[in-house]
Amino acid sequence: DDGLSMVYSFYDPALAKHSLGTYVVLDHIKLARELDLNYVYLGYWVPGSSKMGYKSKFSGLEVYHEKKWKKLKDIPDVSSELHPLNTAPVAEQVSELDFPGSEAVR
Repeated sequence: DDGLSMVYSFYDPALAKHSLGTYVVLDHIKLARELDLNYVYLGYWVPGSSKMGYKSKFSGLEVYHEKKWKKLKDIPDVSSELHPLNTAPVAEQVSELDFPGSEAVR
């Protein structure tokens, strides 16, 4: 109710030079403004992933770190250059997410 979700997007390595992901994010930001929505959810981001690297270039990017949402630039030990194998498995990361107004299930 407060934003647009970009979780379901696509990537074609052959078209990387065209920056289609960046274009789609900018288009969704424009659409969110037109709809008076506060957020554009970029979906999952994996540090070091060439398929998701464009997401880390947006200044407002927030990541879930140490059980809190934080701006990527404010976390000294997290970098867009980290290799994906240096992070916890996706299932473990997702299972630890806490959202406002919900109780964590462990």
